[in-house]
Amino acid sequence: MSGQTGAPEASDTDVLPGSRSALDPGRAIKPGRHGLSPETVAGIQRERLIDAFVHVVSEHGFAHTTISRVTEGAGVTKKTFYAHFADLDECFLAAYRRGMDILLGRMTEAYEAAPSWPDGIHAALRTMLTALAREPRFARASLVEANAAGPQVRQARIDTLNRFRAFFSGPLPAPIPVAVADAIVGGIYSAIHVQMETGEADELPSLLPSLTYFALMPLIGREAASPYLTDER
Repeated sequence: MSGQTGAPEASDTDVLPGSRSALDPGRAIKPGRHGLSPETVAGIQRERLIDAFVHVVSEHGFAHTTISRVTEGAGVTKKTFYAHFADLDECFLAAYRRGMDILLGRMTEAYEAAPSWPDGIHAALRTMLTALAREPRFARASLVEANAAGPQVRQARIDTLNRFRAFFSGPLPAPIPVAVADAIVGGIYSAIHVQMETGEADELPSLLPSLTYFALMPLIGREAASPYLTDER
């Protein structure tokens, strides 16, 4: 079930999974002689499967996601799916890891460009909340549906949360205990998860003031953290 028109584009290494339709004509592989190497074709098909998976799981939930739905959404056969992934969990893992690598990369850039460590935390949180609001499919898949996935995906989520510790290694008078950093990260994750379960993803940026204050107050004190509750930065 190949696409019939259009020319495939390069890998979207900086685009969150699920942000594009896998059936976009611009991503189709023309039948017959298209001049693409087998490796290029395989890469295009894999990316389309990942995007289709995020679309399906965000719409139906992981419990009701099937390989048939994913392959239909990607415009490929089941044989193609199994050429890339052993099962749905492995596809989920690929989507989750790619998306989180992109998200953390954007956050790190914002963090490092800020004039101070508190401003860096604020900038990183703003980047994350804005990205998730703009890509609600990936937000739902990674924050809500990951809970229903297999142990590999759940372990990847733990590993990703541990990577957020790096934002709390800033120039403070004393090192931040790992347990404290983990508690802050966990609290932020929980607040975002609740918003995704009870509200709309496009409302995530409204959490920025309170989450910045929550992250900073135990570390720099109430007085220094309070401006982030009201200041437009």
